[in-house]
Amino acid sequence: MYAKIIGGNRIEGEAVLQGSKNAVLPMIAASVLCRGEVRIEHCPAISDVRELLTVLSKTGAVCELKDGVLTIDASDAVPFSIDREQAKKTRGGVLFLGAFLGRFHEAGIAYPGGCVIGERPIDLHCAVLRKLHVVLTETSEGVYGKGRPVGERVELSYPSVGATENAVLAAVCAKGRTELLGAATEPEITELCRFLNKAGAVIHGIGTNYLVIDGVSELHGVTYRLSGDRIVAGTYMAAAAITGGEVVLRGAEDVCMDGILPVLQAAGTQIRREKDLLVVTGNDRVLAVPYIKTAPFPAFPTDMQSQILALLSMADGDSVVCETVFESRFAVVPELCKMGADILSEGQCAVVHGVRQLHGADVKAADLRGGAALLLAGLAAEGETKVYGYEYIARGYEDICGLLKRLGADIMRMEDS
Repeated sequence: MYAKIIGGNRIEGEAVLQGSKNAVLPMIAASVLCRGEVRIEHCPAISDVRELLTVLSKTGAVCELKDGVLTIDASDAVPFSIDREQAKKTRGGVLFLGAFLGRFHEAGIAYPGGCVIGERPIDLHCAVLRKLHVVLTETSEGVYGKGRPVGERVELSYPSVGATENAVLAAVCAKGRTELLGAATEPEITELCRFLNKAGAVIHGIGTNYLVIDGVSELHGVTYRLSGDRIVAGTYMAAAAITGGEVVLRGAEDVCMDGILPVLQAAGTQIRREKDLLVVTGNDRVLAVPYIKTAPFPAFPTDMQSQILALLSMADGDSVVCETVFESRFAVVPELCKMGADILSEGQCAVVHGVRQLHGADVKAADLRGGAALLLAGLAAEGETKVYGYEYIARGYEDICGLLKRLGADIMRMEDS
């Protein structure tokens, strides 16, 4: 499957922002801990969600996603080991490690897959769980854990989002109190903690890097509405910026855009917030941004780095983008260069010399955000662009081709012949 784009159209109009991918995935894992129905509203219909629901259904949980509402009943769930075939389809499967340990006191999972953006080891996940007195055995294929987590004072050596989520999932039903120091503070973790507290967990310090969790015996059913997806919002804002268009994003009232808005504004994009709206207007020309560095929240997020590379490839002047989170985030650079971009990447940094015009080409996505970046480049390019590897893009964007088409793009999702 691929996307075919004829570039040159301005992106303009109104769109409703989808629910947060990075918030809903740990909530799906957390539903294992709940005895009763979990109802998550504003859930995005994306392949990462579907893959996790496939895994969850193997435990005997009853799952349904319909009209943006996800319902899960894991009351009668039983332990289940996630094999390599299932694990390689999505990175989110690793979150079942903490959730299964919290519910069943045992867990088996093959090493996770997902996008090819670097090593992304789970050593931090394992280290945190071991500090909670879980016995973990690592093999060449994956990890097996056994034992009920026991509360402890745990300090993360790096504010890893995934390791923080696994620690929280293991700790909410642990024996005793867990103190988690150096926790990641991304908005998605704040949402997870609020979701868990609504389901009966006792978590203090939400939104800070110091979480105190008093273990409970089990969680109950819960209804929760997801906030909008901040990375998807940033992507559509970049689409308006790169085409000189104007987009109104509805459903953005609770979306935290820290780290993203300043960079887009520095690139010449006009942005204003009105109640639940984000109104984004592109400039006649994109402005270069001298220096951008990805880092944990509240800094500029690594998940927006590829899209910004695409935007800055058409800027007036030179920009430098440094990546400090994932070592293979620059895989999109050679594909952008096929379209006429002038980008030199070496080590952790990429130097972007803006060009006046990109041209259409056949390019291939290697990861979710890189795929989104290639779509952005295709929107602004002269001629036809084909973006292969659409399955990566579908992991996190709900019908992105349909939405961009409604906003004026000449774009179509195609089946491989």
